[in-house]
Amino acid sequence: MFENQAWPHPVPSDSFYARLALVNDELFHDADLAEMYCLDNGRPCLSPALLCGVLLLQFYDNVSDGEAVERVRFDLRWKLA
Repeated sequence: MFENQAWPHPVPSDSFYARLALVNDELFHDADLAEMYCLDNGRPCLSPALLCGVLLLQFYDNVSDGEAVERVRFDLRWKLA
């Protein structure tokens, strides 16, 4: 799946990030977390499933909230996962 990546430095297919990308849709579902979010109050939220994936990556890499934000923006491994 990851052999034909268009990026100049592909993420290894046997890495944690590539493996998480393969199972992310199976692990986290927005519907499982729907009770925690109010649909008609405040601004629209990001996908709860996406946030769960970021939290898992943050724990795996042992980084702060601020560093997690930076990695979501710039780290190709995190973007893939």
